Amino acid sequence: MRLCIGQAAKICFALILLASGTLVAQDLAKAAPTNPIDGGNLVSLARWRVSGKEGHLRCEVSQETATADNLPMRILKIYREGVEKPETIFRFETPDSVLNMYPLGDYNGRLFTTWVGGSAYHLRVWAFLEGKVKQVLDEGTKIAPEVLYDDQGRESILVTDPALRDGKWTAKIGTTTVFKWAGQSYEKIGTVPWVKRFQCVSKESCASLK
Repeated sequence: MRLCIGQAAKICFALILLASGTLVAQDLAKAAPTNPIDGGNLVSLARWRVSGKEGHLRCEVSQETATADNLPMRILKIYREGVEKPETIFRFETPDSVLNMYPLGDYNGRLFTTWVGGSAYHLRVWAFLEGKVKQVLDEGTKIAPEVLYDDQGRESILVTDPALRDGKWTAKIGTTTVFKWAGQSYEKIGTVPWVKRFQCVSKESCASLK
């Protein structure tokens, strides 16, 4: 039997929701055709259910072939489904390798992606706002980001800046910046010691954790 009390309950609830959202995204991806729409080497696929007439969007990351002069580029394309010919509504290119891609929820959530380039993670998040795909977060970190949900289902993204100790990067003495979804964008609500990051749920609570 699992017991979650006080703040631990919020953390437990957040992890359950995050795991559920990931499983939904995986199931949707399995149900989608595996061949890339425009050809190329498909490396990641997700279905993104959004509001409005668009309904379902198909998100593909493909990789170009490397040449002697250029590194391979990864290309994120987002298509509108449910039409005779899928329509590209968004395109993004990067030399970074995609680590994961999934929506933060089964309906109208943000599209969460993590990329790896050099020695750092690159967190990029997109939202579907006013009929368009818009980037709402772009952060770099040496430690994988964390996602938590409050009791109203609104996510916070935790980006940690580790500290160097004895030649190794460690989060324990680092700091974490918390970004909370505010309906149209992410609001930076504070930067706190890593050990207190789960207590940073509002600007007021973050300010008290300095």
